[in-house]
Amino acid sequence: MRCHQIRPYLPGFVGGDLRQDTADIVAGHIATCTSCTAEIASLERVRTGLALVAAREVAPPAGLLDRILERTADQPARRVLAPVLPFAVDDLARLVSDHRDTIASAAGVAVVAAGAAYALWRAVRGSRSAEPATS
Repeated sequence: MRCHQIRPYLPGFVGGDLRQDTADIVAGHIATCTSCTAEIASLERVRTGLALVAAREVAPPAGLLDRILERTADQPARRVLAPVLPFAVDDLARLVSDHRDTIASAAGVAVVAAGAAYALWRAVRGSRSAEPATS
């Protein structure tokens, strides 16, 4: 495989989040590719640094909560405006009730189309994982 195909999998490889067959393909590539090996080293340094930061217990400065509450108490409450519809709500209710069958049919078609798209996606995804890795 080529670098542009492997590169999206490198963070998952470093984190140990890949399926075994995918991890084997990535490992095979990085064994022969200096560019991806350097990227792996960089990602491992980032992972180590983040682990060190996460391990530290950091206490907020004393009085931080009091200062936040003081500043927010002085601000007036913001008003939230409801979205303005381009037509009256009564007109919308009448429109929906007049076209209930059409709306139900459209919803059914959308559900069937989504199911077909999902089935196609699963079939394509399954055929890709079954293909042998090529260099």
